[in-house]
Amino acid sequence: MINKRCQFGFTLIEVMLVMAILGLIASAVVFTLPGGERGKDSPHNAAVTLRQQLNYAREYAMVRQQPTGIKFHEDGYEFLFWQDEQWLTQSPRGLRAQKTEFPLRWQFSSQGLQVLEQNESLSDGLFSEESDENKQVPDILILPSGEMTLFSIHIEHLNDPQAERWLIAENSWLISISAEAPE
Repeated sequence: MINKRCQFGFTLIEVMLVMAILGLIASAVVFTLPGGERGKDSPHNAAVTLRQQLNYAREYAMVRQQPTGIKFHEDGYEFLFWQDEQWLTQSPRGLRAQKTEFPLRWQFSSQGLQVLEQNESLSDGLFSEESDENKQVPDILILPSGEMTLFSIHIEHLNDPQAERWLIAENSWLISISAEAPE
């Protein structure tokens, strides 16, 4: 006599394993999608993002021994890299160009390029005056030694003047975010 035992359904372990896999997939999707509209156009969020990218760009320049720069535009900024005796636009992971929407306005002012220009070995290439209008020159320069141009950036929200932020490079290694204008 043959004992046939038919099994219908799933065991508890199989159901729990499937739920765990679905949970992992759901969490991966949540962390890779943009955050939506919540705080998207906040000057504080824009300042934090730029500060993190500047710190990463400094590490990038130091590890690869390659001068790196940032060029600001009316609607955001992009990263430039010194290659073949010219500044080129690239988009390595973590250093992609950032575009901002209408309510945010960026005002960049440099405070210390002349200190970096004193290095005579750099005066011919990195600091040379570009005669061709199509060539780009960075507003912020990050050297392979980690030194950076001193600057201040005012990030203003046109609809909410109280939300403005200042991103300030107090020295080549310290970048701070402030709600008040630098002195």
